Amino acid sequence: MIALRRNTLLPIGLELSGDSATLVQLTGRPGKYEIHSMCHGPLPSTESASPEVRDRERAAALRAMVADHRFRGRQVVSCLGSQELFVQNVRLPQLPPNEVEKVVQWEAEERLPYPAREAEIRHFVAGRIRQDSNVRQEVILLACHHGTLQRHIGLLEHAGLNPLSIDIEPIALLRCLQATGTDQTPQRVACLNFSERSTTVVFAEDGQMLFLKYIATGGEHLDQAVARHLNLSLAEASRMRARVTAAPELDPANEVHRSVADAIRGPLETLSSEIELCFRYFKVTFRGHDLNRLAVTGPESCSWLAAWLGERLGLKAELVNPFSVLSRWPTSPAALEHPWQWTTAFGLSLRGSQN
Repeated sequence: MIALRRNTLLPIGLELSGDSATLVQLTGRPGKYEIHSMCHGPLPSTESASPEVRDRERAAALRAMVADHRFRGRQVVSCLGSQELFVQNVRLPQLPPNEVEKVVQWEAEERLPYPAREAEIRHFVAGRIRQDSNVRQEVILLACHHGTLQRHIGLLEHAGLNPLSIDIEPIALLRCLQATGTDQTPQRVACLNFSERSTTVVFAEDGQMLFLKYIATGGEHLDQAVARHLNLSLAEASRMRARVTAAPELDPANEVHRSVADAIRGPLETLSSEIELCFRYFKVTFRGHDLNRLAVTGPESCSWLAAWLGERLGLKAELVNPFSVLSRWPTSPAALEHPWQWTTAFGLSLRGSQN
């Protein structure tokens, strides 16, 4: 008798970004993944409301998305955003793993803007580096205040979801990159994720995170720049920039393209300079480990922005298409028009394949 392998239903991957939510649920196994369900939609902003009212309204919106799009099960993997995390690179002596954890705790007590006893603390050992004549360890320290974490979990539970894991965005991005990669040569990748409120810069080698920085420039800052430059409402500016972002390339003969490009040039130049500083830090810290791949993704990314950044950084940029992990692509025009907005949610759902 032949035993047939049943497809595994993975948890819902949920990315909360600004005033929107992106949900993806995969089914299958490595090399044979398919989409069970996916959706993207707005969340109530209600910034004038109390946190309790705001979370209750957002939970109701999430509950409706899950029901309307027929997600199966209620297990979810979500991620903390840049505004919920404290991130710091620290350099430690060469220590055994159990000692590293103790020293990281001491470092957290010195560096956190709140008492370390009130925080959930994690760390990633990036690797060995040479500082002067000493060999040290580069460690990425991450922390989240207990109150922030409990509020995040409470929102999910009020939406009728069962949190399987609370991840961080850069790890979800790298997980998706690993799943989409076909090249077996060693990869030292720079991944840039452009979202509504920030840009994530993460460097990694074969899936191991080496560097992480959040830059406080995102799509909403570009919308504000367009609104100021053209004297438009924020809603009008957002719609105009969205049309330009959707174009495969900037058209210098198009007046709208020229106007938007002029408006966002300043913020993009500032963002590019910040990213270049990250590259310089990495080059000095990890000598001999040059980055050889530039992956661009996120809901605010586009082909002409990726190409422009690639020229500035001296690497050929590629837009990450998470659908390449699938044995069958979705047919929805809305999904296919902007596939890179799903990358983080894909990586979160793939977290279930590691259990």
